[in-house]
Amino acid sequence: MKAVILKENGGTDKLIYTEDHPMPAVGAKDVLVNIKATTVNRADLVIRTGYPGLALNFPHILGGDISGVVSDTGSDVKGFSIGDRVVAWSIVSEADDEWAKRGKAGQSISWQYFGMHRDGSYAEYAAVPASSLVKLPDNVSFEDAACLPVAGLTAIHGVKTVGDLQKGDKFFIWGGTSGLGIIAIQIAKSIGAEVFATAGFPHKIDFLKQMGVDHIFNHRDGSAIDDEVLKLTGGTGIDVILDYVGPEAFPKNFKMVKKGGKILFCGILTGREAMVSLHQTYLRHISLMGLYLGEKRELEELVTLVSEGKVKPHIGAVLDLKDAAKAHEMMAKGEVIGKIVLKV
Repeated sequence: MKAVILKENGGTDKLIYTEDHPMPAVGAKDVLVNIKATTVNRADLVIRTGYPGLALNFPHILGGDISGVVSDTGSDVKGFSIGDRVVAWSIVSEADDEWAKRGKAGQSISWQYFGMHRDGSYAEYAAVPASSLVKLPDNVSFEDAACLPVAGLTAIHGVKTVGDLQKGDKFFIWGGTSGLGIIAIQIAKSIGAEVFATAGFPHKIDFLKQMGVDHIFNHRDGSAIDDEVLKLTGGTGIDVILDYVGPEAFPKNFKMVKKGGKILFCGILTGREAMVSLHQTYLRHISLMGLYLGEKRELEELVTLVSEGKVKPHIGAVLDLKDAAKAHEMMAKGEVIGKIVLKV
C-alpha cells in the first residue's frame, strides 16, 4: 500500500514515500479503513524529530487523523459495513478502569495515540478498533473530517469541557489561525464569549477579522500583549486562556489571567518547563490545567456541529500524500492558515 514511513528520527528527509508498504493486520475487533484524507499536526513534527521518552517501533507511520471508507471488518465487528464513511477518534482506549467508568476512557493508563504509539494516517489503509470509529454524515467531506480528530477534538475539549467557557467570559488563544485555533474560536463565539486572539502575519490578522474575533494582537511585533489585554479588560484579565505555545507565553498568560481564571496547556512548542509563582497562583485562585485530545463523545459532537454548519474547519493547503515532507516544511514556517491536508 501507499505510505509515508519513518525509518529513523530526524528531519523531513527521513519521511520516505513508498507504494509497497505491507497492509496492516486486521484483528477480530478491527475495521480496515481506506484513508481518503489526513492532516499534518504539530505533534507529527515533534514525533518525527524525536519525542522525549518515546521509542518508536520503526518503520513507523505518522498521523493522528484518519478519515475514509470502511474497506473490511473483523469477525467480531458489529455496526460497521463495507462502504461506510468514517472518521477515527485519535485515541485507542479499550480499558475498563476507573477512568473509563467515569466516562474518560481517553485518559486511561493504557491509551494509545495514532501516529505515536501505533501506526497512523500517512497511509492508504489503517486498522482501527471499531470502538474508535465515528460514522460520517454524507455532507461532511473527508477533508473536513480529517481536521477534527486532533486539532478539532483538542479545541472542543479545551474550550467546553476543561475550560467550561460560559457566555460573557473572556477567552484568549495564542495562534488563532491554527487548525485548533480556528475551531476553538468558532466554539467560543457560539457560546457567547468575548474572544481575544493572536496572529503573526498580516494575512492571518485579516483572517481573524473576517472571523469576527473581538480583539486581535500581532505576536511578532514585540508589543506587550499582556498589558494591552489588561487595559481592554479594565484590569480584570481573561477567564480562560488556551495555550499550545508553552514556556515562552507562560509569563504573559500568568499576568493576564483573571483572578479565579484558568490557563489551559495543550502543547510545548517552545519547551517543556516554565517557572511558576506558587504564592500568586493560590492568592489569585488560578487554575493551571493540562489537556490532550479529548473523548470520543466530543468527536461525535464535533462531527454533528460540522454537519449542521455550526463549525467549519479551514483548510489552507491540500497536498498529495507523497508530499508529506513539503507539508511538514510548510507547517514549520507557520504561514498557512488552518490545516494542511494530505490526500491519499
